[in-house]
Amino acid sequence: MNRRTATIIVCTVDAAIWAFVAFASLTSQSDAATKGLDQGAGWIVTALFLFTGAPALALTLLRRAPIVALTLALAFPAAFAAAFIAAVIAFTHGVH
Repeated sequence: MNRRTATIIVCTVDAAIWAFVAFASLTSQSDAATKGLDQGAGWIVTALFLFTGAPALALTLLRRAPIVALTLALAFPAAFAAAFIAAVIAFTHGVH
């Protein structure tokens, strides 16, 4: 498997994760107390994808900067995991 194929696969997984999380968060039917948090999470995931996954896909399809494209494609899941861990820590320990 070459770098371009790997980048396309990672971008496809990035797009699927983004679509699932954004749709679930932005269309959440939770109560009013947590609906804002759900929508915030949806917009954060969308911003992460727009700054990492979308440019990676564009670079790959244009056959430009393959190392940068792969790095951006891998940055989305890393940033997503970091944001998720930060949210778990923040809600577990709370703000004192």
